[in-house]
Amino acid sequence: MVSSQGLVPSSINRRLLFAGVFLASLSGLVLEIALTRIFSAAIWYHFAFVAVSVALIGLGASGLVVHYRLKKIKENWAGNLTIASSIGITFVLPLSLFVMHVLASDITYLPLFMLLFSVPFFFVGIIISAAFSAFGYVAGRLYASDLIGASLGALSVVALISILGGEGTLLLVGAISAVCAVVFSSASKNKKNILISLAVIAFASMLLVVNESSQIFSIQTDSRAQKDLPIFLRENPGTEIVKTQWNSFSRIDVVEGPTDICDSSMADPVFGQPRCASEGLVAKIFIDGGAGTNIISWDGSADSRQELSSWMQYLPFTMSDDPKTLIIGSGGGRDVVAAISSGITDVTSVEINPIIFETVKSYGGKAGNLYTHTYVDANIDEGRSFVSRSIDKYDIIYVPFVDTWASVSSGGLGVSENFLYTVEGFQEYYDHLTDKGKIVTIRWLIDAPRFVSTFVTLLENNGVSQSDAYKHIILVSSESVEEDPSVTMSIFSKEPFTDDEIKFLTDAFSDKGYKPMLIPGQVMVEPYSKLLSEDISLEQFYDLFPTKVHPVTDDSPYFLSFEKPFPPILEDLLYVSLGIAGVFLVVPYIWLKKSKDINIKNNSTLATKNVVLYFAALGFGFILIELALLQKLILFLGNPTMTFALLLFTVLLSSGIGSLVSAKLIRLNTKNLIFVIFGIICIGLIYVVLLTPLIYATISEPFALKAAVSIGLLSPIGFLMGMPMPTGMRLLKSHVPTFIPWMWAINGGFSVLGAILTVILSIVYGGSYAMLIGISAYVIALVVSLTWRHQTIKLTTNSTQIKNKN
Repeated sequence: MVSSQGLVPSSINRRLLFAGVFLASLSGLVLEIALTRIFSAAIWYHFAFVAVSVALIGLGASGLVVHYRLKKIKENWAGNLTIASSIGITFVLPLSLFVMHVLASDITYLPLFMLLFSVPFFFVGIIISAAFSAFGYVAGRLYASDLIGASLGALSVVALISILGGEGTLLLVGAISAVCAVVFSSASKNKKNILISLAVIAFASMLLVVNESSQIFSIQTDSRAQKDLPIFLRENPGTEIVKTQWNSFSRIDVVEGPTDICDSSMADPVFGQPRCASEGLVAKIFIDGGAGTNIISWDGSADSRQELSSWMQYLPFTMSDDPKTLIIGSGGGRDVVAAISSGITDVTSVEINPIIFETVKSYGGKAGNLYTHTYVDANIDEGRSFVSRSIDKYDIIYVPFVDTWASVSSGGLGVSENFLYTVEGFQEYYDHLTDKGKIVTIRWLIDAPRFVSTFVTLLENNGVSQSDAYKHIILVSSESVEEDPSVTMSIFSKEPFTDDEIKFLTDAFSDKGYKPMLIPGQVMVEPYSKLLSEDISLEQFYDLFPTKVHPVTDDSPYFLSFEKPFPPILEDLLYVSLGIAGVFLVVPYIWLKKSKDINIKNNSTLATKNVVLYFAALGFGFILIELALLQKLILFLGNPTMTFALLLFTVLLSSGIGSLVSAKLIRLNTKNLIFVIFGIICIGLIYVVLLTPLIYATISEPFALKAAVSIGLLSPIGFLMGMPMPTGMRLLKSHVPTFIPWMWAINGGFSVLGAILTVILSIVYGGSYAMLIGISAYVIALVVSLTWRHQTIKLTTNSTQIKNKN
């Protein structure tokens, strides 16, 4: 049966419709997250944001095509367009991977890669937008199928990437899309299309097997992106990748080489200094082709690698007898070896990535059985989360490099949260120090001013004045000492440094030619001397540097964001996102204005500007609140990827349930819609006020309990945020059905804009501010819904029949 507003589905077709939308949405979410991992490993971290934008652009652009084909879709919703889109995903994905493989991920071809990978998202958008356009009457169930499919995709992608890798996961998405084609072919009862779709499933499955055996779709790290892995392989002939493994954190490449890999004539490609001769590499581990960590040769004896204890960064290990030591981010384990070689018999190590941990263990005796050593308590955990749960006090808390300069200089990590270096993080370390305990950080010279300002703030928070802060801080650099790669070390002492400690370190610095910048009572270079003598305030201190040097907080944990006011890559993406939103606003409007089916100017039922504002606000507000919550919960749960998966699963699933309920709770009753949006605003404001204190109060609890708390926190707002979108779609279906694909495009375009603005706002002002802006977007949606409150919605006979079936 065909109504004036589209084909009325039979009960069987409706079930198939929901199943097809569910699978399309699941595959789209898995594709999006897997693609961020691939771009991060192949090029740079910040291109993960490009991957998200590519997804939203493709999804939004599909609305334009659906509008153009709207009449055809109404007549045959599961026809060739929808089936071709499903099959198209199956073929485009392996083609895109193969092109990226052949071109060696060369960043020169980034626009081509973006274009290729936007096509699958475009096809996913075609499927979902076409379904909404044809069946706006059941928008609640459609939206629920969409969100629940996405939520299960978020939950499953963590396991899929670990099992199949990034490339295998994308190929599996192609197979799922082929199944989607079978579903839609069955709905249209087209036997020919069913057979074709089954053949495509077989083809997609074959590609998975072929990739496992031949790696013809494997993604390489771009040699022109100045990442550590290709540089190391190029500068050290004979080295090769012996193992590549993916998990939800990263791609790990393990490199080995001939016995002369550590010849002193070979310079380390990251530091440009001959490190290998002094280290004795067994293997080098690269994380996403960038940050590297070394597994060094060691026989497990405390006497065999004592030369490490003379390096600047390990001098604190020998300041006292057998200090109880915590090493955060132990990686390949060199720092642990140095601690034991310095005479320490109680070392607690924390490494977040289980692949790195197991890789070190796999080298057994070659690496001194490091993580099963008698003196070592080895843990797989996030450092901040581990410290918050620990009941121990430490003499030394050691926080070495967790990234490389190449990562920082690329701009990649400037948009990455790092809760290890926040004021609140250092307060945690401070609280876990013994009375004479020390916090030791090893980083680059550019980080030194920020550490000083952080330590001054920390001391003031604990009752030490700015004028006395100098007694607690030592800052020294090894940049002029070629045989020592330590770079810059800051030592914070809970109590003022003793004369003996100062003499020990001063003598060592002098012997080795290290360059001290701060030593209590001896050295205080500018502008630190002005700050620590209270000649200038902290605010004046910040203004003396061309880069940002103020302390970072848990609300804005972007320690590696140096540029003022934010990284240039974000400015570029902001302009792009504004352009996308503008295109999605203007182009469909021009088409609609020329349409013979509707006269926008004379439409008195739903004002065009109000409709646009409503759906733009929903897309913008949803993503801002979602990403702001993600930032806060990363700290809470400790595992960034699990947090991401859990948050998406909970928000999308609860939103899907809310969408289902909206069909009965709201239908077309704008009064109930007003209450729902008002509820979103109220819950959001409660989060802004109470979420951070709640996180600090429960952060030391077991992961399972924190996960349950997170689900309990996210479910209410997710439930309510699932209602406004399908309600708006039902309103459009009753009044201006030709607006549906346009509003789909606008929602996607403003989601792109919101995603970029969330990061910018979080860097400049903090995550709480970003959440407030997201809440403000829902205030706009509330105002629009108030303009609809007196409208009486009358459905056509056919729409009433469908409503009763629901």
